[in-house]
Amino acid sequence: MALAMRTSATLRSLNLTRVFCTTACARAPTFWSITQNQASVTFTWLFNKLGRFSLRKRQSKPPHDYVVPVGNPILRGQALAVDHKNIKSEETQEVLDQLVKVMRKEGAVGLSAPQVGVGLQIIVVECTRKQLDLVPQEIRKIREMQEFPLKIFINPKLKVTDYSTVVFPEGCESLPGYQANVPRYYGVNITGLDRDGMPVAWQVTGWPARILQHEVEHLRGDLYIDIMDSRTFMDYTSEMKK
Repeated sequence: MALAMRTSATLRSLNLTRVFCTTACARAPTFWSITQNQASVTFTWLFNKLGRFSLRKRQSKPPHDYVVPVGNPILRGQALAVDHKNIKSEETQEVLDQLVKVMRKEGAVGLSAPQVGVGLQIIVVECTRKQLDLVPQEIRKIREMQEFPLKIFINPKLKVTDYSTVVFPEGCESLPGYQANVPRYYGVNITGLDRDGMPVAWQVTGWPARILQHEVEHLRGDLYIDIMDSRTFMDYTSEMKK
């Protein structure tokens, strides 16, 4: 994800107070999955919708200066760990700079290396005051949204600290214009390396925890559409025009 920052009035019309089951088990809730038939229909429709969009994207050498859309095989691959001795290399530093640049250009709150065409285990996240100010106060409160500075995680490892699950609308820059309700664990702890190869860690709950789960999923070749409530999948741009 990249996790898209959606601030339209559409969010107000959604049932944002929906909080689904609290569970002490270490497994994801069964409702995280959609049937094979649902997935087939969904993906067929998505590819038809996005096919022309993908072709319009100009070809360039990774890291790209745009977000790779759904349909590109790199979004379904397993990202490789970055060798520690290569972290300070010119190539890796270029990937980091481009990730941050594209994330900010798109107004996203997170981005993963595969989304700029690089199959490495790197994510960047950031939520600015300017982004938060675009969101109605009641939504910020319900979703526990908060400002946080730029954070870079190389070879991130995510550990769930609170298995309670919450469901809120979620989007992705690789699937622009769409969103759906997605269940996420309430609290996580992430560890990894920064751009200097130094260990970093961050323990969060609520909105930041959702962002981290979304971005780390990209490194496994997973997308939010794999675990969304397919009945809530919608084109939010059409709703904004109503």
